[in-house]
Amino acid sequence: MRLSAAEIKTMTGCKTRALGESALYTRLESQSWFRGERVYRAAGFDRRKDLVHFTATWPVEGGGVGHSRVGMPLKLALECDGNLAQAVVLH
Repeated sequence: MRLSAAEIKTMTGCKTRALGESALYTRLESQSWFRGERVYRAAGFDRRKDLVHFTATWPVEGGGVGHSRVGMPLKLALECDGNLAQAVVLH
């Protein structure tokens, strides 16, 4: 469920939904995120889809890099403890 503009304004004290979403996303950027044993970092917010993106990269045996991108709704990201187990795999 998407956060309403009124909820966002109450949570942040911002005057507009967009400013409030930006403030909430900034909070998420400073948090530690993980999925299984991999560490993720916040990688953007898609306002149209209400989806916070997270990415992880890791070295691959034989050279190269593995990459994963997952996403979850802003409300869920704010409520979880940094565990991205409920996130949807985007890439």
